[in-house]
Amino acid sequence: MCLTPRPHRLHYRKGRQCTRRRSVSVFLHDFGRPSYHPKLLLSALLFAYSQGSFSGCKIEKMITENLAMQYLIGQLVISYRTINRFRVAAGMENLLRELFIELNLQLKMEKLVILDGLYIDGTKIEANVNKYSFVWKKATERFSAKLQEQMQVYFQEEITPLIHQAIELDTQEPISSEQLTEFAQLLEEELAGLSQDIEETPVKGKDDRKTKRRKLKKVLRKVKDDFSVRAEKCEIYQETFQGRKSFSKTDHDATFMRMKEDLMRNGQLKPGYNLQIATEN
Repeated sequence: MCLTPRPHRLHYRKGRQCTRRRSVSVFLHDFGRPSYHPKLLLSALLFAYSQGSFSGCKIEKMITENLAMQYLIGQLVISYRTINRFRVAAGMENLLRELFIELNLQLKMEKLVILDGLYIDGTKIEANVNKYSFVWKKATERFSAKLQEQMQVYFQEEITPLIHQAIELDTQEPISSEQLTEFAQLLEEELAGLSQDIEETPVKGKDDRKTKRRKLKKVLRKVKDDFSVRAEKCEIYQETFQGRKSFSKTDHDATFMRMKEDLMRNGQLKPGYNLQIATEN
């Protein structure tokens, strides 16, 4: 569901608001798909900034999970691409800065916030999960880098010469699990065509096509059962970290940390949660 902007219904005050009218009018179009109303996108961005969320992906997640955000934008679903395109447009940086400052001043004048001081305290609670189910970010990054190096070499030496439809490899870009799936599909098509050719035109004695087929099957197993599975695992791990250094395999919300109550007194890292509360008063 999208809201169609109606320029004649937008009202602005004179003076400083004129620059805002010119900035917002960039997003009003007469053709194409219905656009989101600029007021909704501005509300979503200002609320996200006030909560300390600046990433487009995190703002998209807030839109689907945060009840206050859903109330502001009328339960619409807006992708991070739309959010990023909106806020990088000409004039939006100054407009957002001005609106954010005015929002804070308004909150201050209404005495909803004091802005004099912020007091933070927290506590750690041990999670009820296996102590050895940890996944470390640094280890995952080293494993992923080594895997990428192995895959780049393997693809250049084994796959590229065999598949005419192979996707051109860019050594500067990491190979994703989706690309691996596409490679596997190409290999399967090549194998199917080669097997059909062998059956239709058999050759007595040594057949180079059979040697090529065995090599293709070996490459397919390596791509499908090894590289693809490991690459997908690394991608899932990277998405789960979300700025943390570790997490538990059995409880993704738990992070490994040192606890105050260490009965073993060996400084062992244990899975747990770090709860914090901040207040002005």
